Amino acid sequence: MANVKIVSAEEYLPHRLALLEAEKENTRARDAVTRQRKALPIVEVTTKYELTKEDGSRASLGELFDGRAQLIVYHFMFDPEWEAGCSSCTLLADHVPDLRHLHGHSTTWVAVSRAPIEKINAYKKRMGWTFPWFSSFDLPFNYDFNGSQDDSVRPVISNFRNKDEILKRGQEYYPKGEQPGHSVFIAGGKLTGIGEKGKIYHSYSSYARGGEPIINTLTWLDMTPLGRQDGVSGAEGLGFKRHDEYTEEDLKGLPVQKVGA
Repeated sequence: MANVKIVSAEEYLPHRLALLEAEKENTRARDAVTRQRKALPIVEVTTKYELTKEDGSRASLGELFDGRAQLIVYHFMFDPEWEAGCSSCTLLADHVPDLRHLHGHSTTWVAVSRAPIEKINAYKKRMGWTFPWFSSFDLPFNYDFNGSQDDSVRPVISNFRNKDEILKRGQEYYPKGEQPGHSVFIAGGKLTGIGEKGKIYHSYSSYARGGEPIINTLTWLDMTPLGRQDGVSGAEGLGFKRHDEYTEEDLKGLPVQKVGA
């Protein structure tokens, strides 16, 4: 249970006001980080990728933009040997917004996985999703942008750190595996006023907990005294099942002390 105490409404107010100041400071810090992110330099993408579309045909990275100025790629963890996508990536995918809001602001959003397109299509149908999802099964795309790692393919870079840096920080080193994250690209030319026409530039990638702000379920739970209830469910990853795996018993809530008990 959460470590909280019960007070009167009058006693509660100064505690809430103190938290409000901390929340406002966090908002200002987030705004500052956003400005810093927007000011990052960009790197030209010189490799020609031909990803596999839902119908089995191919699409270049430029075609993924669908005529818009910006492209966000979510590196959905789905190893070619798996029969289902990562449960935590699945939780994030459940929070993908109505993409018309992004489209109206010159931005396209897609998912990319190394699984073959047949497995992607089947899982997408199972989950009831409609967003565009491409396969990089026979391409180095996910390795190039560190969404997949395998030291037999190339030296592992995990969250921008190599093996020596990871071990020096006392973190676990995984020589092979999928890594959740997203990468942002921008088209060059008059459309954006950046770079050269016909060229694509990589501006930003984020991994590990960088995707948490997208998952509103976590934000809602962070507002509550019990919080995320990490480790209580027994589910892998972030601790959430795929939305079609919950039982009626699951939906009654996790085995924490009942209110009023």
